[in-house]
Amino acid sequence: MKRNFTLFVIIVLTLLLSACWPGEIGVDTVMDENGMGHRDYFVVVYDDSLSETPITNPDDPDGTKGNGPVLNDKHITGGVEALQDWFETNAPSFMEVLPMETEGNQRIFTLRMTFDSFEDFLTKYEQLVNLSPNLSWDDFTDAEKPSFTTSEEEGMTYVSLTESKVLLEASFDWAIDGIFNSIFDAADLAGFVDKASITKFATYKTMLGDESLEITSEYDETVVNDNETTGAVVFIDQDSFTVTYSYETPTNNTVLFVAIGVGVVAVAGLAIAFTKKKA
Repeated sequence: MKRNFTLFVIIVLTLLLSACWPGEIGVDTVMDENGMGHRDYFVVVYDDSLSETPITNPDDPDGTKGNGPVLNDKHITGGVEALQDWFETNAPSFMEVLPMETEGNQRIFTLRMTFDSFEDFLTKYEQLVNLSPNLSWDDFTDAEKPSFTTSEEEGMTYVSLTESKVLLEASFDWAIDGIFNSIFDAADLAGFVDKASITKFATYKTMLGDESLEITSEYDETVVNDNETTGAVVFIDQDSFTVTYSYETPTNNTVLFVAIGVGVVAVAGLAIAFTKKKA
């Protein structure tokens, strides 16, 4: 019995060590001071079919922990590239599915949402959240929903965009849920993975006017793991993001032109009066 249990443990460890690495989700937003712009949702997935040698587990870059290689291709029906077809078939009409990119041993899938105002941004954001079979825009508080504010002080205009991580993740749940329940194949990981484990929020980028904010996941060698080894990739864990862009408040040219016009008329009137008096 002890021998059989030991063999079972070895098999389980082998399956876990040769596992899939989560798709790394990110957003890259460009917005001007009027709330116009676009947001790219992207997913970066390691594709072991692109590599002739095993892909090193990002949690074990030196290969000293015994973590197995990254094996993703077999866990997606049709291979990692099949994600492109899934997005093209299932993305909402207001999102543009860009061509799949390949960088090294990674596939990058990008969906672009364009908006002509902050109100349009909010409308499409809400539609994305409501596409989820599990979540609704009304599930979230006003504090969790994006805000876009403009203020003026001492000749400067300040524009700020604030949004929460929980709503960002909710706006992509429709895709994660759909992929998990259609083309994701747990294979030898059945019972060890769930929907929440197949993706991680890894990148936040926003360019508001000329001001940018970028936060990405990174390897932290000081992290202590459950098995007492150290070092792991740390994904984004902050609750909210704020970007503020400032610029000199433009002069109100209309008021200036009116003032100049009034001044010209006044001067002309004085000149005429002076001429008549002299005559």
